[in-house]
Amino acid sequence: MPPQPAPPPAPDSTTAAIRANYARVAGTYAGQWAETLATHGRALADRLALNRPTPSAVTGAAAAAAAAIPASEAVTSAATAGAGAGVVGRASGPWVVEVGCGPGLVLRHLAEVNPGARVVGVDLTEEMLRLAPAGFGRVVGDAQTLPFGSGVVDALVMPFVLFHLPALAVALSEVRRVLVSGGAFGAVTWAGHDPHPAYDVWVRVIDEHGAPPDPSPQMPSNDITSDPAKLRHALQAAGFGEVEITVERFRHQPSASEFLAHSQVIGAMARRIEQLPPDRRTACLAVAEEELGRLDPDAFIESGTVLYATARAT
Repeated sequence: MPPQPAPPPAPDSTTAAIRANYARVAGTYAGQWAETLATHGRALADRLALNRPTPSAVTGAAAAAAAAIPASEAVTSAATAGAGAGVVGRASGPWVVEVGCGPGLVLRHLAEVNPGARVVGVDLTEEMLRLAPAGFGRVVGDAQTLPFGSGVVDALVMPFVLFHLPALAVALSEVRRVLVSGGAFGAVTWAGHDPHPAYDVWVRVIDEHGAPPDPSPQMPSNDITSDPAKLRHALQAAGFGEVEITVERFRHQPSASEFLAHSQVIGAMARRIEQLPPDRRTACLAVAEEELGRLDPDAFIESGTVLYATARAT
């Protein structure tokens, strides 16, 4: 039997800050960088395709409370997605879930590699979910308190999510709870970044204009999720077996204008520059644009390593 849900943890200041920051950028995280991340999400989906599906059914009390998410354009809140206390269940058929789906760039691929499965996207904000393609269930929910009944999901993927979670162990236990026995879990996480001249210029210009420190804690679980041995241990401690972790390269090369546009919206430097008075912020951006415009195109290459982790619920 999968473990039963624990009482949801009370949001602490770190959790609240991360949620607030995510809500701030919801709907603006687009362009080439989003597509680069989605490429890794699709590769993860390929590794986790239900080529050996596990029979899954909701029985007993769970069956009585089960309610299917409509495969429509509707965005469903956790409070109304299912019967009772906001728990989503299902009566039959394989379910594949992406947690942290954002604008849904991976959902169609999940459906393609899992024919016949119900594909559901979960994200923190309704604004982000409304950008996802029609024809998929979409539920507002938190990775640390998943809005699903126990043992109802056949496969669950979390591309570039784990390192943002304040309580990684809680989230992994939640994933294990909602998966059927033998259900598949997969994640992609950052492992390391190569030197990045354009980013170094961006940071220096912001520092020179007196931008305050980043007010929002970021990637609180990165120490674990960037280390293959630590991530393996965390998965095993949460009740997963058949853990496989591989280290692979990533590469992305935006133009100078794309880099600057992205950097004003996403990340620590974006939050820092937002705190500057309007006149100083304008001056900072003008200097950054001028200096970035003098760099060689190769200075904008973002590269490094990512971890692909797959596992099965024991």
